[in-house]
Amino acid sequence: MIAAATLGDKIQKIVLAKIETGKLSLPAMPQVAAECLELLRDRDFSQRKLVARIETEPLLAALLIRNACSAAYAGAVAVTTLDQAVTRIGAQRIKAVIVEYASRELFQSREPKISAECRRVWDHSIAVAQLARDLGALTGGAAGDTCYLAGLLHDVGKPIVAAMLLEAERGVKAGSSWIDPAAWSSTIDAVHRQVGVAVAIQWKLPPEITSAIRDCNDYDTDQRDGIANIVRLANALAKRAGYTTGPVDNADVEALIMIGRSMIGTNDDVLDGLTSGLKDRLTAVA
Repeated sequence: MIAAATLGDKIQKIVLAKIETGKLSLPAMPQVAAECLELLRDRDFSQRKLVARIETEPLLAALLIRNACSAAYAGAVAVTTLDQAVTRIGAQRIKAVIVEYASRELFQSREPKISAECRRVWDHSIAVAQLARDLGALTGGAAGDTCYLAGLLHDVGKPIVAAMLLEAERGVKAGSSWIDPAAWSSTIDAVHRQVGVAVAIQWKLPPEITSAIRDCNDYDTDQRDGIANIVRLANALAKRAGYTTGPVDNADVEALIMIGRSMIGTNDDVLDGLTSGLKDRLTAVA
């Protein structure tokens, strides 16, 4: 094996240099999703055109109908058409569903070496997204769907960097030593946040989502109920609930929850209530 520190540092420098110069190859947003979001940028968008475009992608249509039939609309008249679903959930929620649809592909891989890890990152990200939406509603300081997307995409760089490492591994001649597991993990941890920011910029996501992806590693005392702080706390709560992407330092997680609780001004009982039904909610969106 090549020394972890040596190779890991080199890879980090290459990736960061490509980001800075705009030469990093990033996944494009699926065409249907991009076209739908472009329509939604017009406040007076044509619902007929939007529905017609969504109808060409069954998975996206199914996600929208499922959202319209979710517990949030319990007791409402049953949704039986895509047009009804679009009317019910509104433009902001539609945008969130479209980005979720687009990002799912980034967390999937046909390569056994990283497919299981991608699935763990997706499960963790969905958990963080759900909790971030709840926390956003709790504080009233940020739109719930914006918090949801920031939570969903906070680790989006991880599967992208993993795929890059796998591609680099294929370029190494048979029999040559390659990066060891420690360097593999440390490289992903070191650069995935910047890659996630680059994806958010390329996909033209709202600036507050891009900022949250970039800043959610640390709490910001100047924006106590800001989206980045909400995602940071949601991330810790998800880890405590068992939705992790690797080893967890329980003491560190509890400290992050304690700080986050103080930041947004809530208590343990409320936070416990948010996580108590998390498993059932995640099963519903799996």
